[in-house]
Amino acid sequence: MDSTANSPGAKGPWTSDKAPCVYCSQVIGRTDERCPHCKTSFSLAVRRASREVMGDWFYLDPRNPSARGVTFETLIKMIEKGRIRADSIVRGPTTQQDWLYAAEAPRLAKYLGHCPHCFAEAKPEDTYCTRCQLNMNTRLGDPRPGIPADMVRDPFHRASHEMEKQLAQSAPTPQVAAVAAAASTAGAGGPPEPPEPPKMVTAAAAAAAAAMADASPPAERASRIGVTRRRASRFWLVLVLACVTLLPIGLILYYANVGGIRDRLSGRSPETAAGTGNTQVSNEWVNQQLTEASAAAQAKDYTRAIAIYDVIIAKTGDTTWQLRKQDLLQQKAQEERKDRLAKLKERLEMAEGLASESKSDDALAVLRNIGPDDRAWLKSLGVSVEKMEGTLREDQAKAVRTKQLDEKLAADLAQADALRTAGKAADALKAYTQIASTYPADLVRKRINLDQMIQELQAKVAASAVVPPTTPGGTVPAPTAVPPEQISTAIADLLKEEAALEKSEKFAAALAKLEEIKQKFEQKYWPESLEKRIRDVKAKKEALEFFGVEGPKKAPKTP
Repeated sequence: MDSTANSPGAKGPWTSDKAPCVYCSQVIGRTDERCPHCKTSFSLAVRRASREVMGDWFYLDPRNPSARGVTFETLIKMIEKGRIRADSIVRGPTTQQDWLYAAEAPRLAKYLGHCPHCFAEAKPEDTYCTRCQLNMNTRLGDPRPGIPADMVRDPFHRASHEMEKQLAQSAPTPQVAAVAAAASTAGAGGPPEPPEPPKMVTAAAAAAAAAMADASPPAERASRIGVTRRRASRFWLVLVLACVTLLPIGLILYYANVGGIRDRLSGRSPETAAGTGNTQVSNEWVNQQLTEASAAAQAKDYTRAIAIYDVIIAKTGDTTWQLRKQDLLQQKAQEERKDRLAKLKERLEMAEGLASESKSDDALAVLRNIGPDDRAWLKSLGVSVEKMEGTLREDQAKAVRTKQLDEKLAADLAQADALRTAGKAADALKAYTQIASTYPADLVRKRINLDQMIQELQAKVAASAVVPPTTPGGTVPAPTAVPPEQISTAIADLLKEEAALEKSEKFAAALAKLEEIKQKFEQKYWPESLEKRIRDVKAKKEALEFFGVEGPKKAPKTP
């Protein structure tokens, strides 16, 4: 296989030192840490960081059109850095995942400094626009509760939104209906029949044929005079068919009273007509609409109930229904506030539960998902999310310090236990005493009963301070506490005997006396010069052994 073959999606040959970029498929070097075309980094840390900010918001980046989605907080940081402007293209939950300019995206546009509905100046902490009085966090934007209708302005994109709804709910065209009918006939087993052409089209075709006959040669035209005269009579047939078609439409418009045509033709005003025959029908329709609105309100579908009242007000012109609409708006605002508060309470309880289980990282992640609007609202209620995050970070740092201290305590206890096992009671006692003065008592108590251990070692050291003599029968008497004055006297006697032996050049016996002091008594009772005296005696003894005599020879007397 040729090594210079093109990789799928790569533009150009690639070899062992070249490969296609996994994002833009351009040929790059295998050792490159960043693609020179799409500027994407291949670092593991960068990829891990990008996964940590993954969310359901997307921004159109020409350099990397297939980038992951990010969180809303990341978009706000990108706005602060200038990477997202008003003409940037984004999509997210508030845009129904449709690509929109950032200036038109609800909830995001106010961080750019203006309203997404009327482009008036706005602040990030605002919920309703001060100009159009609409909610800046939703697509169409509900009006501010309690605001009169004349102060609410329609958003600029309402017409396009309504057009999209009409296109989605529109009836099929005649051509589509004809195709559907043909498909149903074919499915029934019979062959589809072509639709019959309209009569007006047939007449037009006849007129075109007559014109072509006039353009034919004179002899042929003379032979078709009769045919031409008979076709000319069909023009009146076209007029008749047109009248028959338009007459039902006129009757329908007349009886439907579209735009008050029938009232104007009959000389009656719309008010008079409404008071004569349409009152009963109108009341029935209004009662039906009110029943549907009440059912929607009981089901807490306040948006549908408010829409029904808008239709009633628009058709009847009665503004007294505005009070019920205002009540529904207030109930809707209260329900939204209750639901929002319940969700925030659930998040806070989840964070507290994770913190109680010593999962500070997970608790911080839950609190980090609370947006600035919710944080400001909770702060107005007396709950500070920032304070909770600070407490969690302190607990996290404290847990790390406690863990490190516990590991160091375990190492020191292991070292002291090794000294105790080796029979070095004094050194072990010293190590355990230092541990008691260095580490917290509650931390040490989880691993060992340090007070009991220190008492046992103190008793063992006190018992081994003086080696008790053995009786003739070979039994050792019970140990008794020896006062320090008696120990000092015994050590002084041994030192005197050692000095006498050393003076008589019996260095082996003198060294034995010094070693006896080290074996019988504790180190705290030893003289300061004991080690030095032992070294001196050893040196003298080794010198005698080197010369092969028991002592130094005396020099001969000179005459």
